[in-house]
Amino acid sequence: MIRSIALAFAIAWFASIPAIAGDAALQTRQALESGHLATGEKDMSARLATDPSDNEARFGLGMIRFAEAIENFGQRQYRYGLRAPTIARVPVMRLPVPLNPTPEELTYEKQRETLEALLDDLAKVDATLAPMTASETKIVVDLNAVQFDFRGDGKPDSTETLGSILATLRSPGVRPSPNEPGPFEVKFDNSDSSWLRGYCHLLSASLEFVLAYDWRSTFDRTAGLFYPRVAPPPFGANPRFASSREGSFVDYGHFADVIVLIHEIRWPLLEPSRLRAAHGHLKQVVAMSRASWKSILAETTDDREWIPGPQQRNGVVTSMPVTQAQVDGWLGALDDFDAVLDGTRLIPHWRFSEGFNFKRVFFEPRDFDLVLWAAGYSALPYLEEGPTVSLSDWYQWNRAFNGNFLGYALWFN
Repeated sequence: MIRSIALAFAIAWFASIPAIAGDAALQTRQALESGHLATGEKDMSARLATDPSDNEARFGLGMIRFAEAIENFGQRQYRYGLRAPTIARVPVMRLPVPLNPTPEELTYEKQRETLEALLDDLAKVDATLAPMTASETKIVVDLNAVQFDFRGDGKPDSTETLGSILATLRSPGVRPSPNEPGPFEVKFDNSDSSWLRGYCHLLSASLEFVLAYDWRSTFDRTAGLFYPRVAPPPFGANPRFASSREGSFVDYGHFADVIVLIHEIRWPLLEPSRLRAAHGHLKQVVAMSRASWKSILAETTDDREWIPGPQQRNGVVTSMPVTQAQVDGWLGALDDFDAVLDGTRLIPHWRFSEGFNFKRVFFEPRDFDLVLWAAGYSALPYLEEGPTVSLSDWYQWNRAFNGNFLGYALWFN
């Protein structure tokens, strides 16, 4: 109660004084940590309408809109009663939304609409941040205090925080981390605006890829793993299916359903233009990462850095130090990934001496079958002779990051 009164007083106080440098950063923090995102968006939009060159307001608006994208998606998932299973570790299905006692019925068409809406929200964030200038900007936010209203009842909940979301996605062993006791303050600056745009593009690439295909069969057979009310009723709802044997500590039925999920990832091509869009997003991921690191390496301040450069010592993720060798290794990996996207370097497949052209997968698309890709059949049309990203490249990247290249990649983006 005392914290709420203090926050309300602070908001009223800052609203009563003339706009000064740092106002937008304070209002952004207040909007995020109070969970009043719509009010924050309105305030930052008004500031930008008055002064489109206000870098701080633009960054704040982009951060708030990204939080709104998460909240909007969470509200849709709450509406349909998302319940993340412990075995099927699908990232987008691990959003820690509250339990809905009266969920609505979910259909394949409605689920596509939720993904399309998220894609639109992410595009809005990127469009907001794209005009950012080099003018120095700093916005401090306590990630453990950022609240969401996943129930959609107008009451942001301190149990529904950004920290709890990041905790479900973090790599084991990363300390300190959001959702641990106490504040988790981060000073976000210009380099982080490029980082955030990169993540929007990475998520958008994934969404465009999924929406490019018809996965109705996957939904019909496995949506019951994640949602309690599905139309048509999932196959597993048939009473003849036993979830497990009496007295067993293992739910064999759940394991069987996960196998079905993998088996059903065989999707007919539906909207091929979305694959070209996905490729464009991946190119932007590389471009944004390069822009972010250019900015990080030029920084002279050192204060609660989200991603520190080798010249900085005050990063918030203390268990993952950043060295110049790691930065060089990451930039080299970006060059390799860019070449893979351009088709000038090929990706190896365990079954063939040649590599396959990843760019052609997007521009000469076919139906997607996960098992056939693993077995090599789906790679056949894309096989070519040419320079290939090799296992030695992977070993070199991993050595630079002390065996944790994937962990750093998830963080660096």
